[in-house]
Amino acid sequence: MRKAKATYNAPEGDNKVVEMGGVTFFHGQEVELNSDDHGHLIGKLENNPHFDIEIGDDDGVKKPKRGRPSNAEKAAEAAKQAEAAAD
Repeated sequence: MRKAKATYNAPEGDNKVVEMGGVTFFHGQEVELNSDDHGHLIGKLENNPHFDIEIGDDDGVKKPKRGRPSNAEKAAEAAKQAEAAAD
């Protein structure tokens, strides 16, 4: 059984709650899933740009699978580019 953690990132102006495969996701809140109960859903979320999903392998190693970048990641990238431009 593989475990995954999925986080819903609501598009601007869209509903902050979504239900998929019998699981309710709230914007910004992590939900734990497992391959026994939600195998098909995990596969769908991997390709959905509105979800950040981190999937653990059978050996326990985590491999992050990201949707669109978070605001924190965007800010860090902008700061990095501004620093490079200042040099």
